[in-house]
Amino acid sequence: MPAAATRLPGRSANGNSARDGLQAFAFIGIALAAFLLAFECWQYLFSGIYLDHVEGNVIISGWQYIHGQPLYQMQDGAPRFATFYGPLAYLSEVPALVLLGASVTVSKLTSMLALLATILLISAHFIRHPSEGDARHGIFLLIAALLLFSPVSFWVRSDPIETLLVAIAVTSLATHRGPLWVGICIGLAVNLKVHAFFYFIPILADLWYIRGPRASSLAIGAASATFVLPFLAPGISFEDYVGGLAQQIGTRGQTLSQIWPIAITLSLILFSVAIPLVTQRQRRRTEIYATATLMTALLLLYPATAPGCGAYHFLPLVPVFADLRFRLRPNGLNAQLAPMAILVVACLGAGQVLRGLVTDRGMGMAGSQALTLARDSTVQPVQIGYGDNLPSYLVSQLSRTVLALNSYPAVIDAHVLMELGQVGIDGSARWIRDLDECRIRRWLLPAGERPFALGSYYYDDRPLFSEPFRHAFFDHYKLVEHTKFFDLWDCRLGVQSTVIRAFPTVER
Repeated sequence: MPAAATRLPGRSANGNSARDGLQAFAFIGIALAAFLLAFECWQYLFSGIYLDHVEGNVIISGWQYIHGQPLYQMQDGAPRFATFYGPLAYLSEVPALVLLGASVTVSKLTSMLALLATILLISAHFIRHPSEGDARHGIFLLIAALLLFSPVSFWVRSDPIETLLVAIAVTSLATHRGPLWVGICIGLAVNLKVHAFFYFIPILADLWYIRGPRASSLAIGAASATFVLPFLAPGISFEDYVGGLAQQIGTRGQTLSQIWPIAITLSLILFSVAIPLVTQRQRRRTEIYATATLMTALLLLYPATAPGCGAYHFLPLVPVFADLRFRLRPNGLNAQLAPMAILVVACLGAGQVLRGLVTDRGMGMAGSQALTLARDSTVQPVQIGYGDNLPSYLVSQLSRTVLALNSYPAVIDAHVLMELGQVGIDGSARWIRDLDECRIRRWLLPAGERPFALGSYYYDDRPLFSEPFRHAFFDHYKLVEHTKFFDLWDCRLGVQSTVIRAFPTVER
């Protein structure tokens, strides 16, 4: 019988056409996810705004630290400024600002480079080790999941850097100094967020399996040594860091407000590894790695369900999930549908991010006007204040970042009040003395809004700034000028301008 007649249905001259089709399916998915992720990054980089209210605080804290202010400082039993991320969460953003100039655009480069490095590092690792698994499966899941978590995968917070550190640890297992590199990555990651050691549990389990307890002990020792290093620097108090951390975490309850986004996100990712794990026979090492990964995902439900948190706490585990899928060698159409489902949902989320960038682009103009008003002001110092709603709060957060990067150090922070409000502390009381003594000569407040009547993202609409604070403000400051984005309030001592007659939205 001719050789051609012996070919099975569905085979092409080059092999199985169905398999070729699945490969093409995966490559198209990878290309689409990579394009959308790159387009999001490009639009965000040059938008002139931040997408989250904490991004500016991260930049301000690091920038003011290198200009002489302590990174952690307790005042009247509460942190004066900054949330209690680890020191590297703030310091990692500083080199780009020093080298390329302090601006909102430059502040985004570190996170975006971390995202790019994660993709290149993991992809190269898969391609270099074809005997371990199928590269396209791991890369598809990696990039689709990074798109799913956007903008968290590239925003100006610690999450993109944590993800990169996990990626380095995943790829370093195959090297001679793997235990040392894993330990260094753990120490650095815990210096970003205290719970970041969770992400390395599967890696430590794999390290134990292939190299034994001695290698795992070396990694833990290296992690401990790496962790303490930043606290040896002046102005980074370990005592204040731990005290504030215990204050905010120890008395904060969990919430189920984000349970559905968390459940959907986690289900999509787990589904991509569950199919080959259940339907195909796997090596013992892979089974242990998978079990540790699933256990870690369950542990991460605790930080993910804290007030103000969410599914993005699973982002740094994405390199581990991609590596697991790579090792599982999924086959068949069902295996390809799982990451494609992630991609479909991720595309919907990417559309929302891009629409938000277009809608909020005007905030960048507000930041520019704030800087112009501060520079042109005949009275100094000038500070950004807050109005009475959350949209204008984002404008204030961005504008105070612009001012802080241009030699107008931030003094007050509504975000830290939101954090303290969750543990029952009125943080605004310690700033009343600043108002009584007119230490800030001019305030720029959102135009047409009640001064300092802002509520919180996290709990309810109770004003963040107490009544004594607002009384002190109205006793010592008066409205002197309207602009497009801001109202100017000057200290009553030495005010030369005529007070504008009608301001019906201001209430005491």
